[in-house]
Amino acid sequence: MIHLPRTKTLLKFKTVSICLLISMASFAQKKNLNTKPYPYGNPVIKHMYTADASPHVMPDGRVWMVTSVDHEDGGGYSTMHCYHTFSSKDMVNWTDHGEVLNIYDAIGKTEEPKGEDWALWAPDMVYYEGKYYLYFPVRILFKEGGYDEKNRKTIAYTAVAVSDSPDKRFKVINPKIEGTTGIDPAIFIDDDGQKYLYYGSHMAAKLKDNMTELDGKPIKLDVDDDRFMEAIWMNKKAGKYYLSYHTEYDKPIDPEKPDDLFRKKSRLDYGVSDNPLGPFEYKGILNYELGVNVSEGPKYPGKNYVPWRLYQSNHGGIVEYHGQEYLFYHTSALSSWRQDEFKNAGTWTQRSVCIDKIVYDESGQIRPVQQTLTGVPAVVINQPFEINLDIKSNLIKNNILEFKDINLGSGYYYAGMNLKGIKTPTKCAIHLDRPDGELIGTFIIKKDGISETLLRNANRTHTVFFVFENQFDANSKIVSAKIFAGSPK
Repeated sequence: MIHLPRTKTLLKFKTVSICLLISMASFAQKKNLNTKPYPYGNPVIKHMYTADASPHVMPDGRVWMVTSVDHEDGGGYSTMHCYHTFSSKDMVNWTDHGEVLNIYDAIGKTEEPKGEDWALWAPDMVYYEGKYYLYFPVRILFKEGGYDEKNRKTIAYTAVAVSDSPDKRFKVINPKIEGTTGIDPAIFIDDDGQKYLYYGSHMAAKLKDNMTELDGKPIKLDVDDDRFMEAIWMNKKAGKYYLSYHTEYDKPIDPEKPDDLFRKKSRLDYGVSDNPLGPFEYKGILNYELGVNVSEGPKYPGKNYVPWRLYQSNHGGIVEYHGQEYLFYHTSALSSWRQDEFKNAGTWTQRSVCIDKIVYDESGQIRPVQQTLTGVPAVVINQPFEINLDIKSNLIKNNILEFKDINLGSGYYYAGMNLKGIKTPTKCAIHLDRPDGELIGTFIIKKDGISETLLRNANRTHTVFFVFENQFDANSKIVSAKIFAGSPK
């Protein structure tokens, strides 16, 4: 196996990636000869091709995303062989932390088996109890059917890797999660601590606390839309579960009539439910086809639309950061620039991550995202990273711990407790304003030591209640407690 140094660098410098070296075939496409700086804010990653971003706020208070990597020489989806992680403290300036996993980590060999094309497609990465878990689909394309992919056998399943840090190498700990088939895994942790894996077309399952196995049989989601295809993502807002996905679509796009009413469009649509496992009622469009309604910037020669309007590959990820939700998606705008200075559409499988705002109406409906070349404004945060809760002055009464007038500002994303004397595993729910008020997170307490939980909608000033599920043992003790990740490190 080739080993190259991984560098942490601001995106104005190019980062070496082993996966850009392991696909050595020659591809018949235009070269990326234009070295002039890309002139716009979107895409946000400009020194390499990135796709399928999965964004989450991590315990350091920064937004992190793991992305697929499209090959510098193109060559199609079978040349996607690694993942990079990136982080930002303001949604504008991103740091490339380098390659964290490649195809050989998944195969466990130094070369692909003969007669097989292995690829790593859209991943997801989450934090849980001191570890970072990377979920990724392994796709194998068998060559017996010749070069026409429609006639070739394919299989796909989900694997999981772990790391102590999102900028360090991940180690595969389960090369195949039993019961999974298909692509595009996405992880959702609910406010009650339950973890879910969504994947493939319509599939979902609960995850065990070990984060590596399904907890029961997968189910096929009831989604009120017969065009559901892939790229599933779960987001929760105001107690509702928003399931977004990529729709089935027709291609190629006719340059003379890209908005042809009879052509199925490549959109991100969404449905809403009161339950994370559905059923989901169709609500509308999250993201139009790439390039639709982008009024700024260059135009395809002789047309009134941007060049990358002709190439479609919609895939979305959503994150809330200090009061604003953002959609991460990808386009071929950077490819169009690097090949022809926007004179042509670029390459289908040289995509780049873009970010734009999500806006809801008063009824909770999402207004279709306005795609921009400008991108989003920088987020400015002026509050402490953590709030240490006063344990000594607040005694546990009836299994409830109360903290008054906690200023959560524009948002805090994690809470932690250090406990001693724990004899029986238990849960501790965090509520706002009342012991049975809004649930924003749940500690899953298994043993002595530090227990942590993700928080959702933890902002503004509230009385915060820690409500223990079981009788708190007289010999048990809370050493310390804090709410943190309120500003980026």
